[in-house]
Amino acid sequence: MEHFSSRTAPTGRGRSAGTANVHELMLPIERTISVTQSLDDAARLVSGTETPAVLLDLSHQPVGLITQSALASAAAEDPERWKRRRCAGLAQSPVDFLTPENSIESVLSRYRDGEATPLLVVDGGQAVGILHQDDVFAWCLEQPVSIFDALGIVSNGSSSAELSRPDVPSVDAN
Repeated sequence: MEHFSSRTAPTGRGRSAGTANVHELMLPIERTISVTQSLDDAARLVSGTETPAVLLDLSHQPVGLITQSALASAAAEDPERWKRRRCAGLAQSPVDFLTPENSIESVLSRYRDGEATPLLVVDGGQAVGILHQDDVFAWCLEQPVSIFDALGIVSNGSSSAELSRPDVPSVDAN
């Protein structure tokens, strides 16, 4: 089971932190795979791409994302049998999903507290997009540093673009 749609660039870049939300940066779903398919099938589906596949249950409801990194972890845990395992073993908790209305600031908080990974966006029980960490970080580079001050990440009054320059010193708030 594979679904392709054209990948479009995120919209809404450069908007203020108070109005930016997941809907503005999420990308359309390019690939889906069933929980009954093998991890080997999933590996072939996502191989060579940075785009994860949306994992669907038997009712075609989203239950997670399958990334190359998750497949690599499964292979490392069980090198002999990982390819025969079913994708259902990579299902996630619905708590891990975003809604289109979630703020980008809440996503940054999530990334600060855990691993920065692609996140599934669900609306009304249906998968509607994927938020890639690279798009979130690119958006951050266009924002005033105040969003980072609000999260307690950096503070020196510079723009985030200036913070990425090696000749501009930054102060870590931690």
